[in-house]
Amino acid sequence: MILKIIHTSDLHGYFFPTDYLDRKEKNTGYLSLLNNIAKDDHTILTDGGDILQGSSFAYYVKENLSSEIIADIMQNVDYYTLGNHDFNYGYDYLKTYVENMKGKLVCANVIDKTGKINFEPYAIKEIDGHKIGLAGVVTDWVNLWERKENLVNFEVTDTFEGAKRALDGLKKENTDFNILIYHGGYEIDLESGKKLSETTENIGGRLAKELDFNLILAGHQHMEIAAYIGKTLAIETPANGSKAALVEVNLATKEMQASFIEPKLGDNALIEKYKDVEEKVQDYLDVPIARLSRDYLPEDRIKMALKGSDLADLINKIQLDYTGADISITSFANVISGLKKNLTTRDVLNTYRFPNTTVVLEIDGKTLRAALEQNFSYIEYDGTYKISKKFLEPKEEHYNFDYFYGIDFEKDLTKKVGERIDKILFKGKEVKDKDTFSLVMNNYRATGAGGFDMYKNLRVIKNYDKETSEILLDYFRNL
Repeated sequence: MILKIIHTSDLHGYFFPTDYLDRKEKNTGYLSLLNNIAKDDHTILTDGGDILQGSSFAYYVKENLSSEIIADIMQNVDYYTLGNHDFNYGYDYLKTYVENMKGKLVCANVIDKTGKINFEPYAIKEIDGHKIGLAGVVTDWVNLWERKENLVNFEVTDTFEGAKRALDGLKKENTDFNILIYHGGYEIDLESGKKLSETTENIGGRLAKELDFNLILAGHQHMEIAAYIGKTLAIETPANGSKAALVEVNLATKEMQASFIEPKLGDNALIEKYKDVEEKVQDYLDVPIARLSRDYLPEDRIKMALKGSDLADLINKIQLDYTGADISITSFANVISGLKKNLTTRDVLNTYRFPNTTVVLEIDGKTLRAALEQNFSYIEYDGTYKISKKFLEPKEEHYNFDYFYGIDFEKDLTKKVGERIDKILFKGKEVKDKDTFSLVMNNYRATGAGGFDMYKNLRVIKNYDKETSEILLDYFRNL
């Protein structure tokens, strides 16, 4: 008997066939994937989380409607876990989503301390006499990234230990085939086995090597992966509904075949049901909010890293205006649109794509220098300047390069990291190690994420609840 498992992850609110950079229909999105998915009694649909945040549709629903809509769109899913971004909009929003999901939530390393959200470590599905075990876990780096107020009701424990406990439970149930839905990625290259990261953000390789799940369905890194790690088939799907993974399992032999499902344009019941909401989203995005003196557009990433960016400078100026800080930093998502002269809501939300809030920290000159050195590890030099592999593998992380504003500094990127930054100037005066400044950044970077450990224990001067995208929108609307 052949069991079909169809897996999505990291949809990030991309349900309709669009990328929201414009109004054009494109061959992408979860609802278009459903046009190529046939569900029967021998098919299980799973999802790996990061559903509630990421697209303009998701933002609009959060601001104006309810996560009940997203749960209805995901009604075909049988089993799912949560992603780190599913915590971004707070407890009540997440609770409403889970309460309205038809599928079963499995997440062995999260506890709701209020008892209102039921986090089961695993579930069992019986098909033709075979017991299929499905466990779920999320990266415990949620604790590092997420705003404290959004985790008050949750306890997020060690990912590996959660997966191990769930597997032990499944074995006691005498399951025939065990699946781990993991919101996290792989810290190794699946072809060579080479370790790519020393952190515990992604531990898919360790989970496969030290536990004996038959199948790991991963996400988080937004990559298309299908390969064996030992006897475990390791899967990951790309983001935003661009593809789904299909695993066909011969339950008699446990042999597996993996492939990927493409979206297919065309209407279906859910597209028809929420077409009016999608139209409202598109109309909302096209509302003019300001007229700028010129376009502020992204350029080649190497050029921006070496020479700076007018677009980044504009965002940094707005952050300084809002907070009164001395120095500002900002970063860009992997794909952004830039700000057009005739500015719309779409431009802003597609340029600042994170759900970040704003934090002001106190930093001294010595720590500022360390941050600049880490930041410019983004560039390698071997006769020509190029982006360092660690920002490209195992996934692209251009968002971990920051643009600084409010200081001038001399740099030589032909030198090794740690010796690249020379003089740092603030208002024309050379910065000494013990000089102190106020530095505004997003709450993600303030946690030390992206290799910026030097920020972790800095004194917080001010913490703002308003999302940075809202700060930008308000600024432009008031021009």
